[in-house]
Amino acid sequence: MKNINKLYPTLNKTLKSSKGVLLTLTLTSLLSSGLGVVGNNSAVASEEEQIQNSHSSIQISQTTNQNSSYSRIQISQTTNQNSNVLPRRIANVVLRDASKRSGVAIRELQISQTTTQTFSNPCVFKFGEVCTREFNPIKGWEVVVRVQDNSWTYHVNESGSQIVLDPKVSTSQPTALPKEIEDTILRDASKRSKIPAADLKITKVTPKTFGNPCEFKFGEICTKEYNPVKGWEVVVQVDRQSWTYHVNESGSELVLDPKISGTAKK
Repeated sequence: MKNINKLYPTLNKTLKSSKGVLLTLTLTSLLSSGLGVVGNNSAVASEEEQIQNSHSSIQISQTTNQNSSYSRIQISQTTNQNSNVLPRRIANVVLRDASKRSGVAIRELQISQTTTQTFSNPCVFKFGEVCTREFNPIKGWEVVVRVQDNSWTYHVNESGSQIVLDPKVSTSQPTALPKEIEDTILRDASKRSKIPAADLKITKVTPKTFGNPCEFKFGEICTKEYNPVKGWEVVVQVDRQSWTYHVNESGSELVLDPKISGTAKK
């Protein structure tokens, strides 16, 4: 019994020490868990921050891309719109031509429509009705001019160096043959017929646009090439015959119908 009493203090001390160790272990465990929670919370916060930053970057990137795309679209549209605008100098060339042909003052003419065009080849550019499939493009415009109550359609290239009026348009080309061209024709008829010019008479004058030089020269078998020659068809009374001439606008080219013998009947 005494031995037990002697052992009690030692046992009690040991138990107290064990409790201390246990308490220490418990506190250590709790602290470790707490630090883990804090660490985990910090990690979660860090991840959320990264996600937010990432999201912001995506938004900025998307906005930048959208703005960039929008800018490109705007620039493209502006460029296309500018390319559709007929340069003023070319507009003036077209208006001067329409004024000259119609006799109407430029200030009274109006360009009502302008369309950018790529004409597939020169034949199409010149309003040819029967053209080959050759691809020899000409860039330019189709321009519609309001001339009093009429609409005249022009084709003009980019530089304005080529301008063609639709041959179907009826212009006010003067029917009166210029005096100098009339004299040229009468001299030619007199020389061929051996009849004085004073005894010859021009009976008919018709303004014409010949489809091409072949037609202008009375060709019977001509290609469908459209290369117009503007001028007149003139009929001269030579004794008892009617001689038909083709003459261009300037009078520099004069052609007698080859079916005419070139001599007057006796």
